[in-house]
Amino acid sequence: MKKSPYSPDEFMSSLYGKIKAEPYKNAVSYEDALEIGKSIKEKAMELFSLERLNSMATELRLVPVGKVLDYPDYTLKKYSVEILHGLNSLVYILEPKNVKGKTNGVIALCGHGYGVRQILNISKKGNKKHLNYIDNYQNNFAVEMAKRGCTVIAPELFGFGEARLSHDLWKPFYISSCDELSHHLLPYGLTTASLRVYQALTCAKILRKLEAVDENKVSLMGISGGGLTALYASVLDESIYKTVICGYVNTFKDSILSMWHCPDNYIPHILETGEIYDFAAALAPKELFIESGEKDKLFPIKASQQAHNSIKRVYSLMNAEDKLHIDVFPGKHAVCGRKSFDWLSE
Repeated sequence: MKKSPYSPDEFMSSLYGKIKAEPYKNAVSYEDALEIGKSIKEKAMELFSLERLNSMATELRLVPVGKVLDYPDYTLKKYSVEILHGLNSLVYILEPKNVKGKTNGVIALCGHGYGVRQILNISKKGNKKHLNYIDNYQNNFAVEMAKRGCTVIAPELFGFGEARLSHDLWKPFYISSCDELSHHLLPYGLTTASLRVYQALTCAKILRKLEAVDENKVSLMGISGGGLTALYASVLDESIYKTVICGYVNTFKDSILSMWHCPDNYIPHILETGEIYDFAAALAPKELFIESGEKDKLFPIKASQQAHNSIKRVYSLMNAEDKLHIDVFPGKHAVCGRKSFDWLSE
């Protein structure tokens, strides 16, 4: 490896120790943890530009598009909804069959890949798909939750699939618009993450208005970039019932800052508030389920376990150990679901 006295490697490595906040470092009581969590939530409002985005909001109106797909356990309906002035969002709603009374609501947030259709197991043209995608790391989890009697809303996240920039739509579906969008949003004080978090929060509003859904049981589930979105949306919405985060809970130091990641993972000033695990800990005493794969190369298991321990400590201070669930499974970067699916549907 070539060396130069002017390479910024050492400087970049030193920034983490100089800037990263440790909000829970001196917390020793329930009151300490409660106040710190409240502070993190307040700072998240600014980090994700929530007030600015709220000022651009429109009245939510679901407009049916495409065709309804009928399955033995659920129906799949496609809608367009303007969530900000000039920004239409595509959402799919999965309505379970043969369910009595109100259902749980689940916001299903996909990761990188083929867009939302990868968690719905539908084709590019919106038809039923009889075979799984080659890389099925997302495990059709939106479908799995509908089969368990949940009403599910799955948005096409900003920059994925049909929500890519026009000049990217001709490219294969697995190529996102994240790079260009992430860079171009920065001069406006926005990020790809802030737009996706806003989408998730909007989906929560939509679910709570549906007659079939128990408005007090609206939850979030996401994998990878969708896990990022699920975590921070849960921090910002006190009314979220349960949160499942797959393939994301780790440390910025050992994952996002130690290898190549999509630019949608980089959020200005976030380390001044805390690490990934600090935001997860701020959810206490709310219900939280974390999935981490032992062979996940993007979010290495050793750092995930470090994050788990930090979160456990805060949940313990909040007397909420029974609200935190962690499944370390013998797999790669993926949705596992062996415990989380049934837990989320309860």
